[in-house]
Amino acid sequence: MGGFFISGERKIRPGTYIRYFNRGLPPTAGVDDGVCAAVFRSNWGSTDVPVFMENFADVARLYGDGGTQGTTAVPFEQFRGGARSVVGIRLGSGGTQGTLTLYDTSATAVSALQITMLYPGSRAFSVTIRPTLSDPANVGELLLLEGTTVLERFEFAITVPAEQVASLLEVVTVRGSQYFTLSQLAQNTDALALVTQIPITPGTDPVIDIAAYSRAYELLEAENNWNVLSIDTNDTDIAAMTQMYLNRVYAGGMFVMGVVGDQATGAGAVAFNTRLVNAAAYNDYQIVYVGNGFIDMNDTVHEGWLAAARIAGMIAGTPSDRAVTRTAVQNAIDISERLTNRQVEMALTNGMFVFTRSSMNTVWVEQGINSLVLPEGHQDEGWKKIKRTKVRFELFSRLTRSVDPLIGRINNDPDGRMTVIQLCNAVCNEMIAEGKLLNGAHVELDPARPPQGDSAWFMVFADDIDALEKAYFAFGFRFAPDVT
Repeated sequence: MGGFFISGERKIRPGTYIRYFNRGLPPTAGVDDGVCAAVFRSNWGSTDVPVFMENFADVARLYGDGGTQGTTAVPFEQFRGGARSVVGIRLGSGGTQGTLTLYDTSATAVSALQITMLYPGSRAFSVTIRPTLSDPANVGELLLLEGTTVLERFEFAITVPAEQVASLLEVVTVRGSQYFTLSQLAQNTDALALVTQIPITPGTDPVIDIAAYSRAYELLEAENNWNVLSIDTNDTDIAAMTQMYLNRVYAGGMFVMGVVGDQATGAGAVAFNTRLVNAAAYNDYQIVYVGNGFIDMNDTVHEGWLAAARIAGMIAGTPSDRAVTRTAVQNAIDISERLTNRQVEMALTNGMFVFTRSSMNTVWVEQGINSLVLPEGHQDEGWKKIKRTKVRFELFSRLTRSVDPLIGRINNDPDGRMTVIQLCNAVCNEMIAEGKLLNGAHVELDPARPPQGDSAWFMVFADDIDALEKAYFAFGFRFAPDVT
């Protein structure tokens, strides 16, 4: 007989035994980029639940248009900026759900069914109950509408009047609705009363306070596959809490950044010099501070949190081998606040991200910088650039995600440590080939800290590549060529 053996094992019975092993290296982790996180208000949708959205349609389907006080423009703008997906959280606690009672046609109009909307919020719906055009004697239909748009249609049997309530209840229960639940209020009812676009009594929207943002951040912490966060307010207290949150999760191994901003014009405008102070006060490579704005083709002014959402999408959606510097802003037709050359220079010096106009009159990003203005001793000037910060975050992420599966599965001996080094060097070589690191990036054991017990220390040496952002030309002229 034969079978498998474990390395070092000696079998009792005669036979041929086999085992297999991996001669190559484990797979390296690839790029995990392009995902934004959004917290926002709406008059519809689940609250305090992270939901992944893949496109514009998902935002509308899951949260509607947000209502008059809603800020679903945050994920919309992130997608417009280039995010490939968004993990969104509708803010708030409490609130009530909309309801509607459906009556039968008996003389005393018995309450037969109750519609209860799935989520709290003031979103306006209406209901129509009528016979179908194709078979009006035997089939009826319930329509759920928003304005004149039919959102859902449920067909049910109406041949026997006393069975209509049970038929509709069964259809809705079995098929399910994305918007409401249906419950029976009375037995032995007559036919359902026909109604035309009767309004569902709206619910009330959840309460939004600073605690709502804190809860959302706790939920986002468990979703560790997003890259850039933006919020739906210019409130300085919430922005400060956002920075503290980003710093905390970064220390725990989430290599993420956030985008905030202030209003530059109109109601609630913050003076330019104050914005300079606000930008420099963040002094953080995890925070991008948007200091002015742009106007889109619909004459909508994008400033503060709205402009920040667009930039969050642009940052997440731009590969780390490219910079957002001088990237054109899609659908932008003008700058909301024109800055002088001196103001632009002051903005950049103070860590303020600004929009300017190109020589072709397009709106673009002046320079892809974050709010870091005074690097600490262990930081170099490269941390001031969004591109270089993204490359460094990507290197952190790809190395740790590549090595994590090996933890506890290899020995802390020369072979085990060499496996780690080879795997990390493979990541470095991939990023060199992708144009993100210069030749020579490598990993080696830390000579100052020899391995001991279950621990080993490694040094990573890498030069990330900056974008060419300044070109200097020296022109040599002369009155006439030399005579020879």
